[in-house]
Amino acid sequence: MEYLSAKYDADTLTCDYAAGDGSHLLRSGGTAAWRFNNPGNLRPSRKGTLLYGAIGIGKTKTNKSFLIFSSYEEGRKQKKALLRRKYNSRTIYTMLAGIDDGHGNMIEGYAPASDSNDPMTYAEALSKHTGLPTGTVLSSMTDTQLESMMDAMEQKEGYHAKKETRKETVVHTTSITLSDGAKPKPGVETKIKAGAQEHLTQTDKSGRLPAIVHTDPGQPIQVFMRSVEGEWKKVYDGLMEAKSTTMALFNPLDLFSAPTAPKQPMSPPPKPERTPMRYVIESHDTLSKIAARFKTTVPAILHDNPQIKDATKIYPAQVISIYGSGARTAPKKSAPKTQPLQQAPKAGAKPATAPADNPVAKAANPAPVTRSKEGQGAPLALLMPDQKQAPWMQVAVVQAKKWAGKTEDVITKTSNFHQLNGNGFLASMVGTDNAWCGSFVNYCLSQSTPAYTKWKNSFRARAIALDANFVEIKTPVFGAIMLVGTHHVCLVYAKSGASYVCLGGNQSDQINFSPFGKERFFVPLAYHAFALQEIAKGTKLAEHTADELNTAFGIPIKKKKKGNALR
Repeated sequence: MEYLSAKYDADTLTCDYAAGDGSHLLRSGGTAAWRFNNPGNLRPSRKGTLLYGAIGIGKTKTNKSFLIFSSYEEGRKQKKALLRRKYNSRTIYTMLAGIDDGHGNMIEGYAPASDSNDPMTYAEALSKHTGLPTGTVLSSMTDTQLESMMDAMEQKEGYHAKKETRKETVVHTTSITLSDGAKPKPGVETKIKAGAQEHLTQTDKSGRLPAIVHTDPGQPIQVFMRSVEGEWKKVYDGLMEAKSTTMALFNPLDLFSAPTAPKQPMSPPPKPERTPMRYVIESHDTLSKIAARFKTTVPAILHDNPQIKDATKIYPAQVISIYGSGARTAPKKSAPKTQPLQQAPKAGAKPATAPADNPVAKAANPAPVTRSKEGQGAPLALLMPDQKQAPWMQVAVVQAKKWAGKTEDVITKTSNFHQLNGNGFLASMVGTDNAWCGSFVNYCLSQSTPAYTKWKNSFRARAIALDANFVEIKTPVFGAIMLVGTHHVCLVYAKSGASYVCLGGNQSDQINFSPFGKERFFVPLAYHAFALQEIAKGTKLAEHTADELNTAFGIPIKKKKKGNALR
């Protein structure tokens, strides 16, 4: 099992490793080097960067910070890479002690005297183990000799000490997200029975329930939600198993309430003030389709939206205002079939019953009141159209416009996407060690309305493929998250011939549109049902080139001196 993120509690000396399926490994006792899978006691750099392969940082009671790796093998691999990259031209002794900076100060040592070490004693121990003189240059060592030196370093760093105190506990969980098939449902009251325990809770802003810990394998897990009548109805029936389960339950019903005018008013109602309806352009839209849908005209839409310069050029996820008569009623929306969603093959136990038609997130504002179009005096409450297509793309477009043409050295000063996602130890987005494509995508997901969950280790691109809260799809849809190789993620926006044009961060050190070949595609678990509907309907991506989109959004591309590589 690969762990994606880790947190350390210095008070209990416990490191909590989280896997993509919701499982946790609790590791306590031993030494910090063992608890952190860090046989070399590697530390984060002073710039706040995280060495590639690390999944967290552990701060000890003595206020020392060490990198946490997903496994012993990963920690050892990264130590070897560091020795070859940074210390390869040093001798065994100068690798440990450091080198003179020209002012009598020793700098850049692996175990310098300034950090309470004895470099000479350390070097002699390595020499004794390997049979190599302390003046041996690392670049002259074979890999076998370097591995032998690393074995001796593990002993000196304390990795193998206190073995009798080591303790590991694997904790399995059930993770549930409530969705309407496209959007998470926050704030839904829920009752959970786990074994003999029962408690009330509600879904968080991403539609997720608190993880249900499998404290007693074989015991039942039941989840209840209120029906329209206010009664508790069972929506999930499972067991605590020796594995973790991640799934989505959904209910397409939305409830709205609004005051209405009397059916026969005493006097003619005042002429309603002309107010616009907010509409987000979708990937399949044209102005003529929008005009027909809302019973208005293309010239009227152009008049009310002067930002549109060409009726043939509109772009998905942009917001326009519509005043047409069709805006007075909510377009009929198709509801997904009422059945629980599961992520296969990652999902676990199936719900025993279909989810309840219980209350979900209420309308943000009361619906306005108006008269019916036919003038018959029947009251009519107005609802805005319920648009479900990739809400996070609106956030991405706003950010693309906000930072048009700016590079990471400027963006990071006020919008460090690493830190905006809660990864405060990454102090900058500048440089190869601070690749921020994953942090940008997760920022867009978490700032959407409603918010979608971030994947664990949100600053790592490849982590999306290991997190059960994201589902891989074979056919891309608008807003799908593309994983390019294992080192870059971006958001599918349009098609250009055989290429996919994606909006993403860290593309030429900017937020811009760039073309890619077909790679792997993912969507949030809460959005999976809607994505499958889009695929089944054959909904097409808009056709635009990257150059056209960058020009339309006012994004000048700044080519990097050493190519236009994406990180």
